[in-house]
Amino acid sequence: MKGPFIVSLDLGTSGCRAAAVTMDGKVAGEVRENLAPIRGVDGTSHYNAATLLDVQFRVLNTLLDQVTPSQVSAIAIASQRSTVVLWNERTGAAVAPVLTWEDGRASQEAQEVTLSQEEVHRLTGLYKIPYFSAPKITWCLKNLPAARETLEAGDLCIGPVATYFIWQLTHGAVFATDACLAQRTLLFDIQQGHWSQELCQAFRVSKTSLPDVRSSAAEYGVYTYQGVDIPILACVGDQQAAAYWMNLQKKQSCINYGTGAFWLYNAGEDCKLLPGMLTSVAAEVGGKIAYFLEGPVNAAGSIFLWLNAQGITCAPSEINQLCQEAQNPVKMLPALGGLGAPYFDFSVGPAVENLSSKTRKEDWVAGAARGLAFLLTDIASYLRANHCELVGPVLAAGGLSQIDYLLRFQADLLQLPLSVSKETDATVLGAAKLAAIGAGWNTTGWQLLQEHEILPTLKEDQVNPLYESWQQFVSSIRNTK
Repeated sequence: MKGPFIVSLDLGTSGCRAAAVTMDGKVAGEVRENLAPIRGVDGTSHYNAATLLDVQFRVLNTLLDQVTPSQVSAIAIASQRSTVVLWNERTGAAVAPVLTWEDGRASQEAQEVTLSQEEVHRLTGLYKIPYFSAPKITWCLKNLPAARETLEAGDLCIGPVATYFIWQLTHGAVFATDACLAQRTLLFDIQQGHWSQELCQAFRVSKTSLPDVRSSAAEYGVYTYQGVDIPILACVGDQQAAAYWMNLQKKQSCINYGTGAFWLYNAGEDCKLLPGMLTSVAAEVGGKIAYFLEGPVNAAGSIFLWLNAQGITCAPSEINQLCQEAQNPVKMLPALGGLGAPYFDFSVGPAVENLSSKTRKEDWVAGAARGLAFLLTDIASYLRANHCELVGPVLAAGGLSQIDYLLRFQADLLQLPLSVSKETDATVLGAAKLAAIGAGWNTTGWQLLQEHEILPTLKEDQVNPLYESWQQFVSSIRNTK
């Protein structure tokens, strides 16, 4: 008899979470552990691989102990996407720090690649910038003798976080990933659906060090725990997992508010390339391919962590109240890690205007929330300007989607209703639903639960001056950097 649970993991930027998902698509229990990257003032961001792996195993095994392994039909794994691990195939030990998607140390390596931005965008849907994996890999091979020596010995494995974890879970039996994660390496041709020799040569990466590419819902080996074999039946990028759970229709958008924020626009089966946006592969099931136009905002939840580091303390549970109490919100460009879509300008950092002797903590926090909403509106405005019809409601999910102040301001700026997900579980539920296919479960009753819909309260003629002022602010910051 099938076990009544799928254990779904979200290997995120700020920690690891495992959820026990029932046969009717509900989270029945979870274990989570925080593990933030080690961030440097120079834009670096990395984990110690052994520490990362310890947390992932501890979270998974603790949940398996709670539900008992024999009650689990499958494991599903979603992970942050451009974070990359380099390890020795013989020992399983990492030969470099695990550079996260936020890490910007490889900017020179990205610039030195002879392929143009247009060529890279055509092949990958992405851009040659330091936040994707390939420049990070090049940096590691150039600067870290252990990585270079492992490559020369023919023992180097390179893969996303999910791939490394699966390799460890299966004791090296499975070295694989899905197209969502493969794409973020900047080495995967999304038109042809395989690793690109041209890109591998450009970034000086050996194709033999890269994993097999499988469907998001596929067999990824078996994890044996306490004598019980549990199949791993899904591997997927975290944003695509969330979008799969939301069941985005063509021309519909979702915003996932996490450590970073991501706007996903369902472009359907058309592999549309739009300069200033990423073209991302959706979770693949049964050979069906679809594409998203994706707009990343580099700092969402992390901007509030940054405020805390500056002494402006704001616990997640109090952000909404602080925003509502603000009298004169600062004008903040929360460009931690540079500007994402549609600018892709990594020379810009956080900037603030409208400071006065009366500025209080509440004004800082509200300014950060408003700045995030404005950056997401920049993406919407760019899509509209490029003939992409935005159909409401826009789905909102992720941890920050519980900040009512943020979403109300977002709805006003977009002049579209927002449908707020009741769950902050979209990533684990989406990954679980993918695994459920292989487990033979019937998921027709699995439904995205909407908590409420937020309608715009400001009229267009009230919003336009606010947005024009914001655009002038961003332009002035970029012109004076």
